[in-house]
Amino acid sequence: MTPIRPLRQASKRKQARPAPAQPREARNILLALGWYYPEIHRGVARFARDHGWHLTADFDDLVPKHWNGDGVITLLGAQQNIWRQLRRLRVPIVDLAESRPNISLPRVTMDNAAIGRMAAEHFLERGYRHHAFVHRWDLGVSRRRRDHYRATLSEAGYRCEILSWTRENRGKPDTRAQRHRWLMRRLQTLPKPLAVFAMRDVEAVEVIEACLAAGLHIPDEVAVLGVDNTETICDCLRIPLSSIENQWEQVGYEGASLLDRMLQGADPPTSPLYIPPTGVVERRSTDSLAVDHPGVVAALRFIHEHAHEPIRMDQVTQHVAMSRSGLEKAFREHYVRAPMEELRHFRLQVAKKMLLETDDKILTIAKRAGFQTSANLCRAFHQQVGLTPKEYRTSH
Repeated sequence: MTPIRPLRQASKRKQARPAPAQPREARNILLALGWYYPEIHRGVARFARDHGWHLTADFDDLVPKHWNGDGVITLLGAQQNIWRQLRRLRVPIVDLAESRPNISLPRVTMDNAAIGRMAAEHFLERGYRHHAFVHRWDLGVSRRRRDHYRATLSEAGYRCEILSWTRENRGKPDTRAQRHRWLMRRLQTLPKPLAVFAMRDVEAVEVIEACLAAGLHIPDEVAVLGVDNTETICDCLRIPLSSIENQWEQVGYEGASLLDRMLQGADPPTSPLYIPPTGVVERRSTDSLAVDHPGVVAALRFIHEHAHEPIRMDQVTQHVAMSRSGLEKAFREHYVRAPMEELRHFRLQVAKKMLLETDDKILTIAKRAGFQTSANLCRAFHQQVGLTPKEYRTSH
């Protein structure tokens, strides 16, 4: 017969509480950025503050000899000495770039393939048929942006001229003056109007300066697009620079989060974690359409200015004083879309922008974009995007 435990003993067991959780061990983390982005620093610092890290960031000595910590967050670029110092450390390391893909490290970085595609689509929508890509160093990040920019253009039937300083100027001093003369010479020889995608904002500045020195008009002859949307750069030029905006703060935060998981014993990922760009911030350097036919230019302006209205083709031809067949022929020869196709395309771009940047209702967006009804907007999205407007807003 099983003995019955005394009531007092059972009561004590019922009231027993689990031992308090032990606080997490404070981590000593080194931030060593080969290229300094304040947004990355903010993202890492935000994670460090929330998780009790001690964060070392010495900008005079990126990898201090006396440092003895738990993990490193770095951004490997063109500087070889940073990796030579880091590789001696016996701690987990997370890289925030794919400039050096031959070095096997877990990575969180920008989606450089998406950046290349976004740049190509930006210029294709404006009718550009002549394209160039400019980069200074032949690193993994520039190759990935270049390859996807060129592939997207190729799919649309266009080729891309590659202007690579390191490939074309081996043995020459890598100075700003040398690059300036090289860019002036190369840009003058390319057909116009020309769309130039630069690897970063700093390279885009050199393109703008070379164009101004060579007497090339921006954006009418040469349109220039950079990457990173560094406002202290883009807004402080004679020709303000259009640029693709990246989520560098999110890269920093997610990189710190990955390092934290690794410090707790998680296996590092086998492929990079990519953070998508948010979009193109348009400024004057790309504020142009690559069209040299006055009738097509006038028609495009009329279509864009009146896209929110229920305009018809006969109104467009009346405005430009051309026959329908003549205007359609001019569009085929000088632009990438037919007139009414451009109207639908422009309305769709306006609707996409409103879906992502506002909380307006679908009907409100449909009316402001020129679709007039929610049903028309949904039909256009289903045909062109494969999603409903609500699904598009949610997925982005």
